[in-house]
Amino acid sequence: MSVASKWMGMALLFGVMAGLLILKEHTLHRPDKPGSEGCLFCHQDVHDPDPSHPISAFGCYTCHLGNPYALDKTRAHVTMAPNPGDLRVAEQTCGKAPCHADIVPRVKKSVMATNRGIIQTLQHQWGTGTQNQDVDVRSLYAEASSQDPALDHYRKLCGGCHLWKPRGDQPGEVGRRGGGCSDCHILDQDPEPEQKREASYHPRMTTRIPSANCVKCHHRSARIGLSYFGRFESAGYGTPYQGMGLNRRRLSGNRFYIHLEADIHHQKAQMECIDCHTATGLMGDGKVHDRMAAQTDITCRACHVPSFAAADPEDTLADRLVMLNRRVPDIGPYPVAFTQKGTPLYNLRTISGKTVFYRKKDGKPFEMDTESPAKPYHTLKGHRRLSCQACHSAWIPQCYGCHLTYRKSQHQRDWISGQPSPGRWEESRSYMRFSKPALGIQEDADIFPVSPCQVFVSYFDDMDTYQADRSFHTVNLSAFDPHTTTRAARSCPECHTDPKVLGLGQGILFEQDGKAVFRPTYDARSSGMGLGFPLDALVDMDGRELQQGARGGVRPFCKDEIQRILYVGQCIGCHHQYADPIYTDFERSRERFESGAGLKCLP
Repeated sequence: MSVASKWMGMALLFGVMAGLLILKEHTLHRPDKPGSEGCLFCHQDVHDPDPSHPISAFGCYTCHLGNPYALDKTRAHVTMAPNPGDLRVAEQTCGKAPCHADIVPRVKKSVMATNRGIIQTLQHQWGTGTQNQDVDVRSLYAEASSQDPALDHYRKLCGGCHLWKPRGDQPGEVGRRGGGCSDCHILDQDPEPEQKREASYHPRMTTRIPSANCVKCHHRSARIGLSYFGRFESAGYGTPYQGMGLNRRRLSGNRFYIHLEADIHHQKAQMECIDCHTATGLMGDGKVHDRMAAQTDITCRACHVPSFAAADPEDTLADRLVMLNRRVPDIGPYPVAFTQKGTPLYNLRTISGKTVFYRKKDGKPFEMDTESPAKPYHTLKGHRRLSCQACHSAWIPQCYGCHLTYRKSQHQRDWISGQPSPGRWEESRSYMRFSKPALGIQEDADIFPVSPCQVFVSYFDDMDTYQADRSFHTVNLSAFDPHTTTRAARSCPECHTDPKVLGLGQGILFEQDGKAVFRPTYDARSSGMGLGFPLDALVDMDGRELQQGARGGVRPFCKDEIQRILYVGQCIGCHHQYADPIYTDFERSRERFESGAGLKCLP
């Protein structure tokens, strides 16, 4: 080929390229006037995600990153963060200096991000906690899989509920879980497919978080997200039947449920979860906690025995929270209540001598009863250790016998890596029940509702052969707020004479040879669990602990406590008034009774 031909070819190629560029330039529609960023050229009609984040002020780049100078979709979306709330990018988006820089580090240390409590409980069951003492969700992402059976268990059965989980990685409820800040602050109602395809569509953001966002995760384990609304996850019988088939009341995972008494806060005031739970309790206080109870700062007393203080002019947190809520009235001159950690309850005020609570979703006011805590049944000397939940919880879900089967020869999807790995876990249950809560001791101080947490593990090796030496069971108990609060308290005989409440289990208490004797209803030997005591027994009459807290801090009543509780029960039949003089100093009254010192109740 001659030099002239080569030059002609090159000239033709450049001509074609120039023509294409000219054609693209003429077909490219540019904005009439310069915009703040190129994103708005395509997304000029996008709806504001929230009044606090108007597109006119924030644009798209502030939250979503990307290339704000490009008018081409591909180049504009390079390095874009589709979900700014994802904790992997949150420090560059939600947590940048002018925005929420103080909150994102707290969220990363919160129990909903770390899941430290769940992980440590599993490690305790498997006896591997001393090998890996500082494991949390983020550290698990650094490994493709784990040889630790406790961590493998977490990764495959529990690892789909935490803030580090990517949002939208699965269809349905599972996909709506996770996503960091977006997990709570993005409304989860699914838009119509046509609406979602529109360029103007943007997910709605809110600080008035609906309970549906909470319940998508909080309906397993203690199941408080179900109990609060009066739903009890029943056994798999599907009763009561509807027509010729199983009933149609189902939870995710095809689980059945029945309706029971809902929490009075929901029944009477239609309160959402966020009406009680604060930003500090949910997003963390900046410290790393192993248990949710240590992070949570709300208590019953915070609202029912409130501590008020005038707003500090230097601390604008309460005012900012009111502004972000946009439904609760401005604070004005009225003192607000504070939690035990100093978080302002901006929706609880004292106004003209009255305690007024404002519902966060719409600002509806309710006048609070703050007189009840001063009444005799709350001030009895023997009741000072009672938590509010001990007397005012209507029922508690109880699962006896959680069965785990591990098969090393099979594979299962890992929630953390997203890939299948060797080892498969299968979970089943023996008995699902609801009843009045048994009581025990929390942190060696408060009397609190307790529930069994029993795990029976069957281990099969890579040849699918049962390994008795690696199979085991743990029978523990946990203390938690059932979230089934009722205005009416439990009766005195229920707590002082019912063996189930005392932790002895279902059965009959009677006196034999001057000594209290308990006969259980359930035959432990016929349960097939290999236990020498009934599944619902936490302690025996001699005070021997049959089930105890997985990591300490929770225990059943001891022998002395059981005897003292039962002794009061002998007197309640006649002395059934709280103001009865014998309860002013019950120990002295007991001594007088035993000595027979001229008491009217003795012949």
